[in-house]
Amino acid sequence: MFWGISLIEDIQARFQDYSGFMVFLSHVGDPRFAFTIYFPVAFVLHRSVGTRVLWAAVISEWLNAVLKWLLHGERPYWWVHHPGLYPENAVPQLKQFNITCETGPGSPSGHAMITSAVWYVLVSDFLHYRQIQSTVARLICWAVYLAVMCAVSVSRLFIATHFPHQVFAGILTGIFLGKAFNYVSTSSLRPVHYLVISATLAAVAALMYGLLLSAGVDPLWSVALATRWCAYREWIHLDTTLFYSLVRDVSSLAGLGLGIWLRPDQLTGMKGQPQSPVAAAVKIALALAVTLTSERFKPFHDNSTMFYTVGFVKHSLTVVCIVAGISVLYEGSVHVLNTQGVKS
Repeated sequence: MFWGISLIEDIQARFQDYSGFMVFLSHVGDPRFAFTIYFPVAFVLHRSVGTRVLWAAVISEWLNAVLKWLLHGERPYWWVHHPGLYPENAVPQLKQFNITCETGPGSPSGHAMITSAVWYVLVSDFLHYRQIQSTVARLICWAVYLAVMCAVSVSRLFIATHFPHQVFAGILTGIFLGKAFNYVSTSSLRPVHYLVISATLAAVAALMYGLLLSAGVDPLWSVALATRWCAYREWIHLDTTLFYSLVRDVSSLAGLGLGIWLRPDQLTGMKGQPQSPVAAAVKIALALAVTLTSERFKPFHDNSTMFYTVGFVKHSLTVVCIVAGISVLYEGSVHVLNTQGVKS
């Protein structure tokens, strides 16, 4: 991993004048975007694609958390401070930023893995449903995909939160998952399936946690290192913990099942005439307003149990609003406007 530290130092030196842009690129790969941006937009435009995007986000983030527990991966910003690695006067001075101090283990990269899986679904579904056969057009789409993944990967190295092999492993695993979800039909799943699967994911994660404890391994070992070596205490956030990721995954999948139960027509996709561009734009605006407002609401950190409970409710209700609420709100508004128009 020494060569990885040398590469990070070189990247930080080369792009030191573009730190703001690098932080922005890292934000582009934030797993939260899969839930707050990609899912709602895709669901409004094409329900099957949106559903697959959420599935890819949930399963890739859940698997990422499990792999991080198993692989016990270090993060560069704290690894360089381990005793005996470097002479005391030669410890690399890696620069930190306000998004550097993630508290979970580092391998594989969640940003790379989840973004890779979700974008793979988006690009491949775009090519499929648009029936794009041109070799040049397809190459351009996949070149954009590759460019995004390279940019996100370099940004994660720049902020010293991952080693090169961790982002590479994340990209490859994400591509595998994204490709797998292209062969999954979600239209046959019923609400009970979503609830059972979300409960299973929670149970497996809890079992994994218990097995680690019984084996004498502290699943929260990385939190102490992050707290010790982060440049500023306020840069450490509970919503970067593996527990919060798992809560988001389980609650989002449960919310999708509940939303479909409330609106069974969501199982079969859009019915009747295709929606107009105006209708799609309005629904996207409403959906993004819901997800971004929800994201801005941060549960209190004083009580960890309350923090995770409120997080579960927040994420599940957000997905329910996207799946079942946006269409109802839009259709109701249109009905009111049409009624007023007739009366006038």
